[in-house]
Amino acid sequence: MRLPPHRWLWSLLLAGSGAALAESSPVLNDFGGVGLIQTPSARFATVGTFGAGLSSIKPYNQIQLFATPLPGFEAVFRYTDVIDRPYGPESFSGNQSYKDRSFGFKLLLIEESATLPAVAIGIQDFGGTGVFGGEYLVASRRWYDWDFSFGLGWGRLGEGGDLRNPLARLSNRFDRDRTGTGTSTSTPGGSGVGRLFTGGTIGPFGGVQWTTPIDGLRLQVEYDGNDYSNERGTGSSIRQSLPINVGADYEVSDGFHLGLGYERGERLSFRLSLRTNLETGRGPRKSLDPLPPPVIVRLPEAVSTPAPATFDLKETATLSTAVGTALAAQNFTLAAFDVQPAMRSATIWIEQQRYRSAPLVTGRTVRAVSGLLPPWIDRITVVGVDADVESWRIAVNRAEFEKFGQFRGSPEEIRYSAQLDPVQPGRPEADLSGLVKLPAFSWDTGPGFRQQIGGPDGFYFGQLLWRLTGDLRPTDNLSFSATLTFNLLNNFDDIELESNSLLPRVRSDVVEYLQQGQQAVAKLETNYIWSPASGVYARLSGGLFEEQYGGVAGEVLWRPHFQRWAVGINANVVQQRDFAVRFNFRDYRVATGNVNVYYDFPWFGLKSKVSFGRYLAKDWGTTIEAAREFRSGATLGVFATFTDVPARVFGEGSFDKGFFLSLPFDLVFPRSTRRSVGFLFRPLTRDGGQKVRDGIDLYNATDAGNGGRIVDDWADVVR
Repeated sequence: MRLPPHRWLWSLLLAGSGAALAESSPVLNDFGGVGLIQTPSARFATVGTFGAGLSSIKPYNQIQLFATPLPGFEAVFRYTDVIDRPYGPESFSGNQSYKDRSFGFKLLLIEESATLPAVAIGIQDFGGTGVFGGEYLVASRRWYDWDFSFGLGWGRLGEGGDLRNPLARLSNRFDRDRTGTGTSTSTPGGSGVGRLFTGGTIGPFGGVQWTTPIDGLRLQVEYDGNDYSNERGTGSSIRQSLPINVGADYEVSDGFHLGLGYERGERLSFRLSLRTNLETGRGPRKSLDPLPPPVIVRLPEAVSTPAPATFDLKETATLSTAVGTALAAQNFTLAAFDVQPAMRSATIWIEQQRYRSAPLVTGRTVRAVSGLLPPWIDRITVVGVDADVESWRIAVNRAEFEKFGQFRGSPEEIRYSAQLDPVQPGRPEADLSGLVKLPAFSWDTGPGFRQQIGGPDGFYFGQLLWRLTGDLRPTDNLSFSATLTFNLLNNFDDIELESNSLLPRVRSDVVEYLQQGQQAVAKLETNYIWSPASGVYARLSGGLFEEQYGGVAGEVLWRPHFQRWAVGINANVVQQRDFAVRFNFRDYRVATGNVNVYYDFPWFGLKSKVSFGRYLAKDWGTTIEAAREFRSGATLGVFATFTDVPARVFGEGSFDKGFFLSLPFDLVFPRSTRRSVGFLFRPLTRDGGQKVRDGIDLYNATDAGNGGRIVDDWADVVR
C-alpha cells in the first residue's frame, strides 16, 4: 500500500527513534533553525536529526524542513506565507497572499571548550528574493542550566544596529546597500551571493535560555536586532514597541516540541516541531520478519571430513532443492547454486527484496544452510543478485561462523576471515542456474498523491489518486513494468497560470499534464539488463518512461570492484507525450544523454554525482549532486544544474536547483523492506537543465554492493 508522501513524512517523524534525541533536542526558533525565538545560536541538533515545523507570528506563517546532515552543519528550508502582502496584482493572482521560499545554513567554527564558547556562522536566507536575508556570526556559552548567546547580524538580523560593517575595510562591495545593484530582491531564485555580508552597518543580537527544573520546559529571552520599520517581507513597516522577545518551549514527548512567545512587545507567536534521527532511527521492531535460523555447528570430527573427488549434478540438484526451501523461509529466492569439492566451497546466488544490508543477507543465508551443506564445505560464498546481475559477493569462513553460534566468536572475527570478491557476469561457474521460476509476475495497488505547491493561482493544489502497478519478468534479463493511475479527487482545474517560457516547454507545461492526465498510463516500459564483464553493467530500455516522455534509451555503467568511484554513460531519444497521458505523442522530440561520474566519500556516508551532457530543452551543461546516506537507509541531498541557457532566458530561478529526500519504508513498517518513498522539491518548475527518467537506473540497482556500506554494516552479519 502506498501512502501520499506527506503522510509518510509525518508517520516517520512520529514513529522515529526518540531515544536518540532524548539527550539533546534543542529549541528551534521562528525560522526553523536551532536558536532562541527570532535569533540563531551556535547550538546544533544531534547529527542525523531531520524534522518539520510550523511557526506563526503575524504577518508570517511558515512551514519548515530542517536537518543536521553533518556534524556542525545545519540546513533549513522554509515556505513563508506573508498574509498582509498580495502575491501580485489582483488581475494576476486574485486575493492570494505573497509566498516566499528560502534556504538557510549554519556552520560550526569553534566547538565549546573549558575556555572558549561555541562559535558558528550562518546565512538565514540564501538565494532568490532574500526578503528575510541576513547573515550572522554567533557565540554560545553554557553555564549550568543557562545557555547564553551573543551575535552580530548583517541584513535583517542586524538592521536595528549602527555598528560599521567591519568587512567594509576589506572591500567597498561590503559597504553598499543590500538592495543595490546585484543584490536586490528582483531576481527570484537567483544565487544572491552578491548581497552576502553587505550593508553599511550591522547590529548585535543575543539572549539566554534557561532549562527549568520542569522536565522538558525551557524559557528564553532575547534582544532582537531587526529594525521592523522597513521590513522587506511585507514591503512596509511592522509595529515594534520593544526589541525584546520572550518565549517558552516545551518538549511534549521525545522529538515533539511546542513553543509560545511574545514578540516585539506586540504579538504572540506559536511554534510546533516534530523531529527524528535518520542516523540512529531503525523504526519499529521488525516483528513481521522471519526469525534468524540457528547456526548448526558441525561435529569436531566432521570438520576434517575429506571432500569427494566429484560431486555430480544429481547430488547438486538434490542439495539445491533443500537449500532453496530453507532460503524461502527467509523470503530469499535461490537463483543459482554451485559446489566445488576441490575448493571445499559452495556458492549461493540470492534474489531478495527484504533487506538493504548485504552482510545481513549473507549471515541469514549461512545460518539457513548451515545444517544442510556437507561437513567438508569450509567456505560459503553468498552472491546478491539484483535485476539479474550480481551486485556483491561475500565469502565467509564456515568455522568462524560456527564459533559465533557457540558464543565463542564475534562479527569482527568473521570479518577478519571473510572476503569481498569481485562480481562476475553470467554466473559461468554455477553448476545449476536459472532456478528462479519464470515467467514471474507481481502487482501492487494503493493510494497515491500528486501536488503542485506555490504559484499565483493558489498555495496548494493536489490530487488523490489510486495507483495500480504491475511487473512481469518473462526471462532472466528482461522485465516489463506498468503503472496506471485513476483520479479520486483533485483541484487542478483551479490552476490558470500558463507557461511563459522562452525555451521549448519540456517541463513548464506541467499544469496541462496535471489537468488532462487525471486517468493516466503513467508508465509502460521494458528493460533488458546484463553484465558483459566484471563490474560492467548495461541496459536497453523502451516505452513510456514517465508521464511526460516516452522513447528508447540505453546506459552503460562501469563500477570497479571495491572502489569508491564509478562512471556511466546514458543516452536516449524521447518524444513528449500527449497531455492526456495515454498512448499519443506531441511533436517535440529530442536526443539527450549524460556522462555521469559517481564518488562516495569515506566520511559520513557522503555521496556525489556529477553529470555532463545534453538536456531536454537541447541545452548543454552540468548537474552537481551531493547527498548524505544515513545508517537508517534514508538519503538527503541537494542538486544544482548549470547550462548554456542565460538567466534571462531561463526565467525566474536563474538556474535549476532543489533538494531530494528518500525515506525507507523500514522506518515505518514492522517488517524489513528495500522499498522507499522519494520526495524531490524544486522551488520553480522551469525548462532549462531538465532530465528525463528513462528506465531502471543502473547505479541505484547495483548499489547494494557498495563496498563502504558493506564494511559499515558488517555487524549485521550476525543479526
